Amino acid sequence: MPHQIIDNRTRKLADEINQQLEYTEKAKIAVGYFFLSGLESIEKRLQEKEPDGSFQIKEVRLLIGNVSNKSTIEELARGYRRLNTISKELERQNYPKSRERQIEVLKALNDVRDVISDVEQNDENQRLIQLLHQMIVEQRLKVKVYVKSRLHAKAYIFDFKNPQPQSKGIAIVGSSNLSLAGLTNNTELNVYVHDNGENHDELTRWFDNLWNDAEDFDTALFQEMAESWAIRPTTPYEIYIKTLYELVKDRIEGTDDREFLWQNEITEALTDFQNKAVKIIIGIIRQYGGAFASDVVGIGKSFIGAAVVKHFSITENAKPLIICPKSLEDMWRNYNAEYSLNAEVLPMSLLRESISEDDEWNLLVSDVKYRDRDFILIDESHHFRHQSPERYKILQDFMQTGNKKVLLLTATPRNKSAMDVYNQIKLFHTSDTTIIPINPPNLKDYFKKIQDKNTPTSEAKNLFRSLLQFILVRRTRQHILKWYGFDSKTHLKVDP
Repeated sequence: MPHQIIDNRTRKLADEINQQLEYTEKAKIAVGYFFLSGLESIEKRLQEKEPDGSFQIKEVRLLIGNVSNKSTIEELARGYRRLNTISKELERQNYPKSRERQIEVLKALNDVRDVISDVEQNDENQRLIQLLHQMIVEQRLKVKVYVKSRLHAKAYIFDFKNPQPQSKGIAIVGSSNLSLAGLTNNTELNVYVHDNGENHDELTRWFDNLWNDAEDFDTALFQEMAESWAIRPTTPYEIYIKTLYELVKDRIEGTDDREFLWQNEITEALTDFQNKAVKIIIGIIRQYGGAFASDVVGIGKSFIGAAVVKHFSITENAKPLIICPKSLEDMWRNYNAEYSLNAEVLPMSLLRESISEDDEWNLLVSDVKYRDRDFILIDESHHFRHQSPERYKILQDFMQTGNKKVLLLTATPRNKSAMDVYNQIKLFHTSDTTIIPINPPNLKDYFKKIQDKNTPTSEAKNLFRSLLQFILVRRTRQHILKWYGFDSKTHLKVDP
């Protein structure tokens, strides 16, 4: 019998997997990483059919880990943490709370999104993404994410089409991830595990235990691929806008006088003062990740917000989420339909209703409709001026996943305390360290200075205004009449 070692030198793992897939009906794969390149090596085998037209491989179960930003026990030890700190981290990883599990799944989804968006957009990669997408549709591919601890083991378990009592299948275990490097290039160490009546059952039991303790990933992965460049057709108009934007963005970014590259019903309906606000807000969001639109009541903040959402949807392919009071839900759904904002609309009340008895389930992180949304508009954001309500924590947990941009609409960002504004800022500015030009360059310290009883009232007001000038747009009716008004008799623009 030849040796059973696979090291990618004398024997390539990709060749061995393809050989075993020829005799396989079902496969179970446990790996630490998901890489599109790994699929290329086994693509043909996954599509082979029986004489009756059915697929030869009926099911592939893919269990992946998510190690992004996860501290391992070894890393903690190297940092000279105390023993009880290591024990607590180990307990947290082994028994994560539901909210932590949801966040880990969302991190895995972000990793997949990065993989899909970063690969070269060519026919080969498009074909691979379409294959994954189709296998999920056919229910031949099932994917889960293991979030309890780092999934370090790698195993490829093959169930034979014609199993025998002493040979139900075969497995390869070792160091290789499902990637081009892991299957062909890296120096790896893997070994065959032949069945002897027990080995295959034991490996299957090991895999099933992890599988049953993992989080479902099929639906999220399916939607991510369905909205990717490989599946969703790009219209000629979108290509035109994107090309034009890339050609001239250096000339239009950083100036408040830039014009929109796209024109439709919403931009044509904007008044001059609304148009000006939209452009300023876009610049603030690009620079700091979020902004307040705080014009007084009746100026059209919602319309301004809709135009900003539309801009980021077109120019950055953003996936908007609009969170609003229940009383405004119909208005936003109408805006969404009329102006094709491509947004999901969520009433604030559902955030409160999503809180389960054990306080662990998070609608925004759990529901596939919301969890990959990356441009968030919050209408009447003053409802989130306190950190104590549970819906604030639900929203904050969601904001901390991925790179989200935020627009806050409110005519009253501050009620009684400057901390009302601080708490809203923290929804898009999760770190206290800031590039906003304030001194000290730390939001928490800056607001402490504003709130300090020893700070004179006039100085506190100036500090507060100094911050808001960088992140907030607010005009009164008098301001708008002065700078944008027309004389009712002459119909000429008023001279300020």
